[in-house]
Amino acid sequence: MSRKRSRNLIFFFFAFFLITRVGFGFGLTKDKPLPEKWAKVTRGDIRQTIITTGVVTPEDGAEIKVGSRVSGKVEKLFVKVGDKVKRGDPIAVIEHADLRVKVEEREAALEEKRAELKALLKQRPLEISRQEEKIEEIKAQLAQAKKTYNRYKKLLPEKLIPVEDVDRQYKEVLVFKFRLAAAEKELVYMKRKLEDDKIILKAKIEQLEAQHKHAKISLGYAFIKSPIDGTVAKISTPEGETVAAQLSSPTFVWIIDLERLWVSTYVDETDIGMVKKGQSVTFRVDAFPGTTFHGKVYEIYPKAEVRDNMVTYRVIVKISDPPEKRRLLRPEMTAYTTIVVKEKKDAILVPVQAVKIVGGKSVVVVKGEKGPEKRSVTTGWTDSGKTEIRKGLKPGEEVLIQGFTRKLLSP
Repeated sequence: MSRKRSRNLIFFFFAFFLITRVGFGFGLTKDKPLPEKWAKVTRGDIRQTIITTGVVTPEDGAEIKVGSRVSGKVEKLFVKVGDKVKRGDPIAVIEHADLRVKVEEREAALEEKRAELKALLKQRPLEISRQEEKIEEIKAQLAQAKKTYNRYKKLLPEKLIPVEDVDRQYKEVLVFKFRLAAAEKELVYMKRKLEDDKIILKAKIEQLEAQHKHAKISLGYAFIKSPIDGTVAKISTPEGETVAAQLSSPTFVWIIDLERLWVSTYVDETDIGMVKKGQSVTFRVDAFPGTTFHGKVYEIYPKAEVRDNMVTYRVIVKISDPPEKRRLLRPEMTAYTTIVVKEKKDAILVPVQAVKIVGGKSVVVVKGEKGPEKRSVTTGWTDSGKTEIRKGLKPGEEVLIQGFTRKLLSP
């Protein structure tokens, strides 16, 4: 019983001590006030801000997973974590003997058809030319046969030539006419056949060219290159491991462009209406507590996200600092952001410690001619340790910021 009574007594005195120390209000003491400290009322700029916490993340397209589109063993891996790469730099080589054979097969078939077309364009015109010469020869023979036939017809009435010779010559004219028609028909066929064969061969060559190009592209997939400038952040496929591109797209490395980072932060639904594109933003990170980074609101996502049972909206902040400063940042760093939604110039300002709430009203203690005097004021925005005074003070006056007593603030 005595131990229990002792514990209760100790608790009573501890509670009494707390009540007597803080019961008179923040910054007040009953018997021994702190030394008085005063500050001048000034003019300056003040901002209305929204404080949020976000994360430094790569911009869209600034983080790339480099993978393989062909299957095979990783013959060579050229990079390691932390290496800086340029767009087009080699990353890895996949075994590709079978792909090279396909390229050679397609190339041989293509060359064969090209040679066939070349021979066609060389040989067929010669054949057509010979056919045209043949036609000219038949025409000459036909003309001579007609001439002889006409002379025979003139001699027939005078009975200087037998009828049989005239008939025979007439038949010869008909034979040459038939031969000429057949030769001309053959010439038309040869020309049409040349054009048709040219079309077929050119189409086949185009098809083989496409197949050859596709085979070369497939071969190119075996030589994996960096698609962007950046830094190798992670390697997931070691040299010598076999990859199967049919099942998935194996990732070799993650590459991040550390100069293309932004801040992804979340704004409460009660504040999102004040956030607009282009507004100034400052933020800090734990790694560099003394450094302030700058940016602007770049994007406001329309879809809400529920985080910790609160409705929030994602806001993207584009970093506007120079490259040498941006390089200090790394993905996944926590960013403590301040979004400037409004700004007021030449406002009357006092330190936040100067304003006290007494009887539900804002008051300050002003240094008067007869000593400290309490005065009611109308306050506005508060930012960076300063409070705006909209009514009740003038620049140059002095206000108390330390050493308040119950007597000074009594109603």
